[in-house]
Amino acid sequence: MDFIYFIFIGVFLIGARFYITRTNTDYISRQQTQCINGFFVLLVFIQHYKSYVKIEQFDYVYDAIGKWNGQLIVVPFLFFSGYGIMLSIAKKGTPYVNSIMTKRFPKIWVHFAMAVSLFVITNAIMGISHDPWVVFFSFFGWDGIGNSNWYIFDTLVLYVLTFFSFRFVGKNYKTGLYIMGLLTLAFIITMSFFKQPYWYNTVIAYFMGMFFALIEPHFRRWVTAGHMNYLILVTVGTIAIVFSSMDKNKMTAYEVFVLAGIVLLLAISLKVRFGNPILSFLGNYIFEIYILQRIPMIILRDLIPDKYLYFIACFAATIPLALLFSFAEKGVDWLIDGKFLKKKAKAGTKS
Repeated sequence: MDFIYFIFIGVFLIGARFYITRTNTDYISRQQTQCINGFFVLLVFIQHYKSYVKIEQFDYVYDAIGKWNGQLIVVPFLFFSGYGIMLSIAKKGTPYVNSIMTKRFPKIWVHFAMAVSLFVITNAIMGISHDPWVVFFSFFGWDGIGNSNWYIFDTLVLYVLTFFSFRFVGKNYKTGLYIMGLLTLAFIITMSFFKQPYWYNTVIAYFMGMFFALIEPHFRRWVTAGHMNYLILVTVGTIAIVFSSMDKNKMTAYEVFVLAGIVLLLAISLKVRFGNPILSFLGNYIFEIYILQRIPMIILRDLIPDKYLYFIACFAATIPLALLFSFAEKGVDWLIDGKFLKKKAKAGTKS
């Protein structure tokens, strides 16, 4: 299975433009981050796929890469999410902060509950049973019934923490960021008593995304001031990720590992501009692909014994499933936004 990584890297580089003597000024634009997210959702697919097949001895590189990067593959999602939300808070202020709990949070939860419902149906068809309480808590991300859950649980909690951090600070965004940092730390410590490290060891990336949104203009000026600054960035990031990866079982080392991953991701973005329509497409459906990919893996696991055909079939089934699910999400969002009720009220007024 080692060749899969080479294929994905090849896809990643299609349409890429390299900047040798200057900097990519769109290094953190929506198009750029969407392509990066598209690539990393492919890595998530590979990581999940591994749990449904037997890793052979000749898949050593494939297995070793997966074990090394671990939770690092979700760091871009969290980092870019925090970055985007902080930019929106700075631009739109308190109304946007309020909308986090009135629109963003309920939408994500409803989408997740819809996905969990599909897993309930899938398990019923496959004859897989779970304790009723496990099923109940799976709708809140605290438990799972075959679905990915920890990432959505963390995302929902981070939205709540963001709301309370910025709701009462007005335009004093630095104060809100300090509060967010303390609440994030409290969340990490609390979760360490209840869950395994992978539940909480990457949430710092979300906070760092918010922090980076406030310092980005200063960072841009510094990194473009001279080639030496860029070399310092790459050198520090490389040294940090190498040494921290040697002892990732320690929480502090893993946090350095995550931060170093962010630094190197930014360093790559500063020199490579991605314009790949495939990755852009995948990056537009990261939630759907991330949360639904296990359904084909569960259904097809015993139907397709060849692991290569199984991989292709699972991926081929995930994409249309994600598209159909996205269509259903839009309908639900229409109801949550109250457009249906507004339309009825408008029609009643006319009559």
